[in-house]
Amino acid sequence: LLTGSETSCFTGGNHRRLRRGEDLVASGFLVFMAGETLVLSGTAAGLTGSVPSFAAGISLWASSLVLLGIPRTFPMWGRLAGFVAAILFVVTAARIFFWGEVLLPTAAPLPSLGYPFLVLAFAGWIYRQIRPEQP
Repeated sequence: LLTGSETSCFTGGNHRRLRRGEDLVASGFLVFMAGETLVLSGTAAGLTGSVPSFAAGISLWASSLVLLGIPRTFPMWGRLAGFVAAILFVVTAARIFFWGEVLLPTAAPLPSLGYPFLVLAFAGWIYRQIRPEQP
């Protein structure tokens, strides 16, 4: 149910963003949705078995957070939180892919340290939807 809700929100919001010419924002949301799909696809394999798809998914999350943070569409505090989360997720993915560490999605300090910053980025996106730009 949650994934279906996210998909409908992202695709509906993207249509509006594309019509306004906000291509980076629209592509950022599409990349985030692809990352979320990868993260959730590993749940059937259990925690340890999901590590490779989790790493690929958070890599896409990091890319999307950068794409969403470049334009000045969202508040600065949300964009900065997104950049911090992106750095933490890239470090986590690099440790999994390049050094072969088995970092579970629930491991501390990484990747758990990135989740609060991801939620702050979400809050920035929500804030922008509730309070549209002022002329």
